[in-house]
Amino acid sequence: MKKGDILDLEITSAGMEGEGVARADGMVVFVPLCMQGEKVRVTVKEVNKKFARATVIKVLEASKDRIAPLCPIFYRCGCCDMQHIAYEKQLAIKKANVEACLYKALGRRVDVGDVLGDGKIFGYRNKIQVPLTRVGGKVVAGYFRGNTHKVVPFGEKVREDLGACVMYERGMQDMLDAFLKYANEAGLDCYDEEKHSGFLRHFVARRVGDKYAVTIVANGKKLPLEKKLIKELIDTGMEFSLYFDSNTKKTNVIMSDDIRTVYGEARLDAEICGVHAKVSPLSFMQINDGVRDMIYAAAADAIAKCGVRAVIDAYSGAGVLTNVLAKSADEVYGIEIVKDAVADADELTASCGNADKVRNICGDCAKELPALASRLRGEGKAFSVVLDPPRKGCDRKVLDAILSSMPDAVIYISCNPATLARDLAVLDGNYDIVSVDPYDMFPQTKHVETLVLLSRKNREKRD
Repeated sequence: MKKGDILDLEITSAGMEGEGVARADGMVVFVPLCMQGEKVRVTVKEVNKKFARATVIKVLEASKDRIAPLCPIFYRCGCCDMQHIAYEKQLAIKKANVEACLYKALGRRVDVGDVLGDGKIFGYRNKIQVPLTRVGGKVVAGYFRGNTHKVVPFGEKVREDLGACVMYERGMQDMLDAFLKYANEAGLDCYDEEKHSGFLRHFVARRVGDKYAVTIVANGKKLPLEKKLIKELIDTGMEFSLYFDSNTKKTNVIMSDDIRTVYGEARLDAEICGVHAKVSPLSFMQINDGVRDMIYAAAADAIAKCGVRAVIDAYSGAGVLTNVLAKSADEVYGIEIVKDAVADADELTASCGNADKVRNICGDCAKELPALASRLRGEGKAFSVVLDPPRKGCDRKVLDAILSSMPDAVIYISCNPATLARDLAVLDGNYDIVSVDPYDMFPQTKHVETLVLLSRKNREKRD
């Protein structure tokens, strides 16, 4: 097999990236935008020692689960992966991927629940961050084509309740349209990554409750004609705050920390599972309100079921989940290494009236967790640990800290089945897997969130 070969393949399974998987010449071939049971004609694009990648020329025999994508630019845009697959099949693929990762890491089958969602499979994103470019002399917005930095401009809206990208809602589109009108009438140019020149980089918007936080990211120090943009946004009839992010670095990172408030409030009020938080343009928030609330509520419920009254939130960030968990516990400790995040967590804790039961600790979890666990053990308190790490999973030192402190229960919230399975394999000899529940935080994409409840083995005997 070599690059450029044209092959007819049968797709036999689904890959972790949402692609189809076939075999040819003794090699695994990954083919995006295909699904199990299909026969396809492909062009080989890349050949490695153990696998190859190919793209579809023609679907020869389509699966019964193949559907027409709602988005007109789906096959060219790199935003989502699964719009061509019937939604129930998407959920089945995600569940199977979680099962496969656990089987590979643990060497046995684990009972995995059906993938849960809130029923909203389009228009669920509360945040967009889109690159800006010029096409036909006009400033336009879109998403990068897969594995490139070439912007694919949005197509026309297909439903009145959605934006041009069907992953976000109409209100976000109205804000974007108002900005594009301003940018074109003001004659602004767009950033060129290769030349590190040009002004407009990204348009970022987030819905917080019934208000919008709009951030213009640009390669410059000043936003021209600010009053004109403010008027265009006011004319949408929606409440908003406007921010300007001066990102003059030669970087692919979208936002810098050089942000100023142009109009409105510096931070907006958000309510998450009954916790009232202040959200700035740089605050982290899950992009799907409904499913986030389901996961946080399930984590709090798992704490209640554990029968322990002390909780350590090991990747606590700005403390939102920490304060949600405080509803199910007598004392909660949030551990976070970023000083500014801990300051935000302290403010949030005070505003929630939880200062008597929540303590936020600034430090390295690998060091703070064993010391805190030792103190709780010395006081004769049963405790649990909540892990909500980034996609790369837990630092091995954090897992070692858990093994040395042996909490009575562990609740692991994962956004990556592969690193989840790897980490569970480390804990496996000391913990029983009580439940594995996947959540569809990102419909139409390959991504799946998973909440796992672990219980310490021989807990009664050791206590």
